[in-house]
Amino acid sequence: MKTLLKLTYLLILLSSCQSSQKLFDKGEYGKAYFSAINDLRKNPSDANAIRILPIAYQEAASKYEQDIALAKSSNGKKGQMLDQVYTGYEALQKMYDAAADIKEGSTTFRPRNYHAELDQAALAAASARYNRGLELLQRNDRLSARKAYDNLKIADTYVPGYKDVIAKKQQAYDAAITNVVVSKLDQRFGYYSINGSFFENDILWNLNSIGERSYYKFYGMSYGQQSDIRVDQFMDINMYDIWFSNLATNTYSYEVSKKIPVKSDKMAGSQSSKTISARVYVTRRIINSRAVMDYRVTDAHTQKLVASDRIPAQYTWENLTGKYTGDYNALSERDKAIVNGVANNRPGYDDLYRELTRQILSQFNFAMRDLYR
Repeated sequence: MKTLLKLTYLLILLSSCQSSQKLFDKGEYGKAYFSAINDLRKNPSDANAIRILPIAYQEAASKYEQDIALAKSSNGKKGQMLDQVYTGYEALQKMYDAAADIKEGSTTFRPRNYHAELDQAALAAASARYNRGLELLQRNDRLSARKAYDNLKIADTYVPGYKDVIAKKQQAYDAAITNVVVSKLDQRFGYYSINGSFFENDILWNLNSIGERSYYKFYGMSYGQQSDIRVDQFMDINMYDIWFSNLATNTYSYEVSKKIPVKSDKMAGSQSSKTISARVYVTRRIINSRAVMDYRVTDAHTQKLVASDRIPAQYTWENLTGKYTGDYNALSERDKAIVNGVANNRPGYDDLYRELTRQILSQFNFAMRDLYR
């Protein structure tokens, strides 16, 4: 057993060494470097890892330093150039940090610490992104505010809390957001007694799940009446033509048949077939329903129409029960489900209305994704 364990351990070590060597041979020096680090953590005397480590580091570090020099000499946008410089120093520092827990004596190799360069690059990148954000914010239009928010958010990742970046981020976000208020939700139930209180919450939940990544926020009717909200768009929604049929019942029957194999007594191993049949008697209970929703979105400042449409929905509740005569084995799975079915209680208006609103919201969401993407 001990011999088997030793052999398994040797195979694992050999596999890891081969992995580092393969990466090195393919010229993937960064990956080979980190792989060799892992090999030395497992076995500080790993000769192959000790050999690969300094060479892989030198090759990878040289590539990152070349990328940094190229970025500094480029004529591109300052923010993007400083992003590339930071990314290069970050990669170099990660190589230094990865070697921090290599046991003393396993190798004399020690990578260079780029902590000072990384801090300087972070500060320069944060400054450039912050200044660009302020410049965009001064343009006083929504698209520029969105770009300003993106730049300020990046600045805050480079140097958390840089200057007043947190306050400026909030200012940019508030300017970038389009506030849409559902100012009207009219559900015309007629003489039906229906609890439609859920509908506004469902609409707002779906709208905000669409708008949260696209700088749109949606509010209900009561929230929109508060004076501290800048309203950019109004949305009016009408539910009407709501109708439910009476419960209708009808019966019908149909014949089913199936061929099944049977053994022949005349000759050993031979088979023939016979046809079995059954008649299924079905009782069908149905309720039909329908509704229509209109929506209209207008600009709060210009009163111009932004979007409008009409969304119809139809839903049929159906319950099938039955019995059969003849051979049960002739029935299909659907036939058996009818025969074994039970007469469910008829749904109430609330249940039917829920099904109609599900259909409407599905179509409404597609339209809103196109409008608020």
